[in-house]
Amino acid sequence: MKIIKKLKSKVKKIRKKVKEALNFSYYTFYYYKPELKENWILIDSKNGKDLGSNLLRITEELVKNPEYKDYKVFLACGKKKQPEIEQILSTYKITGVELVRTNGRKHLKVLAMAKYLFTDTSFPLRFVKKEGQIITNTWHGTPLKFMGKDVGNRAFDMGNVQKNHLIADYLIYPSDYMKDIMTTAYFLNNLYKGKILCSGYPRNSVFFDKERASQLRKDLGLEDKRVYGYMPTWRGVLKKLNSKRVTNQLEYYFYNLDKILEDDEIFFVRLHPFLKDAIKYSKYKHIKPFPEGYDAYDVLNMCDCMVTDYSSIFFDYANSGNKIVLWVYDKEVYMDERGVYVSMDTFPFPQVRYVKELVEELRAPKQYDDTEFRAKYCTYDEADTTSKLCRHIIKGEKVYEEVSLPNNGKKNVLLYIGSLGKNGLTVAATNLLANVDREKYNYCVTFRSKSLAKFPERVAKIPEGIPFLPIAKMGGKTLGEILCIREYFRFNRQNSFIMKKVDRFYKRLYERNFGFCDFEAVIHYSGYEKDIINMFQQASTKRMIFVHNDMMEEIRTKGNQHAPSLSRAYHDFEKVAPVTIDIYDSTLTLGKNKDNLQVVNNCHDYKAVLAKGDMELEFQSATKSTVTVEELQDILDSDAKKFINIGRFSAEKGHDMLMKAFDKYYETNPNSYLIIIGGYGELYKKTLELAKSLKSSERIVIIKSIDNPMPILKKCDLFILSSLYEGLGLVTLEADTLGVPAICTDIVGPRGFVIEHGGTLVPPTEEGIYEGMLAFDRGEIKTMNVDFEEYNKNSVRMFESLFEGEV
Repeated sequence: MKIIKKLKSKVKKIRKKVKEALNFSYYTFYYYKPELKENWILIDSKNGKDLGSNLLRITEELVKNPEYKDYKVFLACGKKKQPEIEQILSTYKITGVELVRTNGRKHLKVLAMAKYLFTDTSFPLRFVKKEGQIITNTWHGTPLKFMGKDVGNRAFDMGNVQKNHLIADYLIYPSDYMKDIMTTAYFLNNLYKGKILCSGYPRNSVFFDKERASQLRKDLGLEDKRVYGYMPTWRGVLKKLNSKRVTNQLEYYFYNLDKILEDDEIFFVRLHPFLKDAIKYSKYKHIKPFPEGYDAYDVLNMCDCMVTDYSSIFFDYANSGNKIVLWVYDKEVYMDERGVYVSMDTFPFPQVRYVKELVEELRAPKQYDDTEFRAKYCTYDEADTTSKLCRHIIKGEKVYEEVSLPNNGKKNVLLYIGSLGKNGLTVAATNLLANVDREKYNYCVTFRSKSLAKFPERVAKIPEGIPFLPIAKMGGKTLGEILCIREYFRFNRQNSFIMKKVDRFYKRLYERNFGFCDFEAVIHYSGYEKDIINMFQQASTKRMIFVHNDMMEEIRTKGNQHAPSLSRAYHDFEKVAPVTIDIYDSTLTLGKNKDNLQVVNNCHDYKAVLAKGDMELEFQSATKSTVTVEELQDILDSDAKKFINIGRFSAEKGHDMLMKAFDKYYETNPNSYLIIIGGYGELYKKTLELAKSLKSSERIVIIKSIDNPMPILKKCDLFILSSLYEGLGLVTLEADTLGVPAICTDIVGPRGFVIEHGGTLVPPTEEGIYEGMLAFDRGEIKTMNVDFEEYNKNSVRMFESLFEGEV
């Protein structure tokens, strides 16, 4: 039964992937057609999950204004949302709009062929802007809570939203406050090539129409009622549903509120979609859901007073001039979970916590002056925003001033820096970014969102002030592309038909993720990952790739690299940069092009290493260690001999021969310890098992995943780089910075650096490492005392010469 269940599940997944590939084949068929439908307009509100807010008003204008009678308006519509959207269309007497099922074939065709596209969030992940398309992103609210990069534990996942801002020809902002927040939160400055229209929000035009408010009250039979509208924000923790707790709270408050309200008072409620059906309003007399079929802003417009909490909707409702009450019964708890750009205490609106206070404020007249508030946050809102906006965008009439974002005139350089894991690549990347001259270039970094999904805190490793552009997803292949890429990666087949399909996909992938920005150079800094190599292969700018290891040896021993992709990149890219002269020859063997090879040494952030070395020793929740932090501190403070190695738990690091060498040393030197620290690696468990099998097991300390190993390194007597092959081996530089002598195996990678600076090399064998330990006992191993200030200046000169065309 389990086998059948698994088989059915697998078949279902395959069918889903095939269907998706066929749909995308359909999309790309029209994407590669050069023509656009000049009179097609696509409206996509929240990926077809809604029709309201700004895009409802734009749809109304385009359908009801005879100036646009020759245009065809398409509306993206999710399958489950179709009844709701159809009801809204009926209520507002909007006809002639064609609903297209989200991600259905007609929708994909329109995405690829429509000249004008409007969204208030983002288009599907695999959408690629086509030359000639005009995209307008209205967004859906003035931000109070943190957005984009400022949401620390979600910043890694902002790529798709950020991209949809960057591809837009027009971004709509109702105030300079919002413009400044959004452009900073999504790193738009120096990258965005479109225009800002400070035009106000189409949805806010309704608040200037008192006649419309009176008519709706009449239609709903509320002429003799005092009407309140309540729209609270979502209280879940990001994507986690917290519905039960929130619902229980609300039901308690609503029960008490309903008892106090009088018969001439109606309290309309619109909760977040996650909670839409959680409250049973039939048990209340005065509390009701927002009337169905009407846009929320029309309902709010007829209210005498609006109640909200931390929702940015009060920025919009302030245009009405009516009273706003902030019901913040959980203010401290909420503020602990979410950051805000402006303290709510600076706003003029009354804040209440309890039901009794709320009712008193609802019945009291407006007693505050919001003139300054409206001037700052509702600056450009006006009655005819929608009409003006459509004329500007569709008709090409320059109704509004088109504002360009600040550009400092410096060229942009993009670096792909991998997963930001606890490894030498991350150290090398962050060291480089900490040392480059940002007065010469605008440096930006990119990474794959999914590689940080389990470790969102890694974003903090990117130096302050360096913009980042996460890659949302790598999918979007047609069926033919899937088959050809499989042949290329799995069987290394490279005929013209296969490579045409491979290159077509990766060209589209590059255009989707970065084609909307101007980069002087794109640099595959980590040097791994075949998808990134092939994507950067298609960049229409200077392409560069770093080589941090002997990739021939990686292919031979691990088989974890795709040789044809590396060979093509090493041959074709404008610059290929081995980080040490030692791996120059193996790189040349793969690329067979010495004209683009240029050694660029890694930078070394020695100041940060010194600072980290002076910090307190700490374990994190993810740290695993064979001793407690207290036991480790006692070891470090003891007079015992302490050898240390820092490197991932992987075969090339030589931990097995290091432990065996130490086991031999321990026989005659029992007052000694070996400490091995690693971030990750497939050999962690085997390393533990080998350590336990040795006589010296009680003297071998193994630590996995510690944020700052420098306090440990600083207190040790000798650092041992025991690798079988390596790049440069940055930990050797860290040891020298902290005044710790080091021995390195005599291998390609560290060899050149160690010889240049008078260090010590030993054979890459168990016996060689053992003899190195004895040599240290004899006082023959000294620190190299490298001048890292001068070393870094030279490394930066090497790096900048890659795109300056000089050495």
